[in-house]
Amino acid sequence: MMRNVFFAVIAIVGTVIGSGFISGKEIAVFFSRFGYFSYFCILLVFLLFFIFFRYILNRSEFALKRLSKSRISFYSNLILCLIFSSAMFAGISNSLSGMNTFIKCIILISVVMLCFLVYKNGMGSLERLNVIFIPLMIFLFVFNLFSIFEFKNTDYESTIPKYLSFIYAILYVFLNLSNGSILICRLGQKLTKKQRTRVAFYSALVLFLILLLTNIVLLQNQSSFIQDMPLLSLFNGFQKVLMSVVIFVGCITTLFSLVYTSSFSMRGLCKNEFLIFLVSVLFPLILSLLGFSFIVLYLYPLASVLGGEILIDLFFISFFKRTDKKIHSSSENTK
Repeated sequence: MMRNVFFAVIAIVGTVIGSGFISGKEIAVFFSRFGYFSYFCILLVFLLFFIFFRYILNRSEFALKRLSKSRISFYSNLILCLIFSSAMFAGISNSLSGMNTFIKCIILISVVMLCFLVYKNGMGSLERLNVIFIPLMIFLFVFNLFSIFEFKNTDYESTIPKYLSFIYAILYVFLNLSNGSILICRLGQKLTKKQRTRVAFYSALVLFLILLLTNIVLLQNQSSFIQDMPLLSLFNGFQKVLMSVVIFVGCITTLFSLVYTSSFSMRGLCKNEFLIFLVSVLFPLILSLLGFSFIVLYLYPLASVLGGEILIDLFFISFFKRTDKKIHSSSENTK
């Protein structure tokens, strides 16, 4: 069914496009600061996203079983969710800056209540919320970026070694795959083999196009790199309000996915519902007090490394084990 494909695509896109992406900070750190080399890296990211999305969707059943048995990946996944969720809460706080304190508190309480809804009802609530918020977020985001887009060459000679750009591109893929791998696995259980390929391609394509547009706009406004939220700093008046709304929506959609992921993971080993809610929602809310820039600059690279460990453990160790078994059995047959 096309409905399953559509929901899977927007769920995956919504997981990747969080506060770091939608504010431009993540794109500036991982891509734009490398100048024109960033375009080659974005193309590489598109190819890697497609390959790995498809692979994870096809390996969904095994990965979920593996997660329940691997304590290292389980705890690494919880740390990742904690880091990413705290960034989303910090991004929400930044997007509401300048607002009346009472109204700001009401909005934050409302977000926590929606998180509780996802925590209690799982995929059903996540699907309904994503269908409403993510298409609206993407439309407003692209509309805003096109309003300041210029058809001109941008010269930006990065002083950072070029080879690092490809390392950061790979880390970026690990960062987002580890962030959403559990959700992607759950989505894969409902899809046919052909649908999984379509979901992988469409998800990678949408992310590639939005990433490319964002990178172009940032390179045309290089002074914004140092800002907490580079894209937000480029707008004034109504457009700034609109961009704040987009960042807010981007934060909450990713936050919903993270709450689902962390609560789903914890229920495999823990039956204390209050502890699950505490780790999934309340701990990240407290950690967000470290500040948005601090989390993206210092904790995201750590998350990339943890993400690589999770992906290797859940998806690739078994592959190498199977390969070794085939080699061993073929050698035994030869004897």
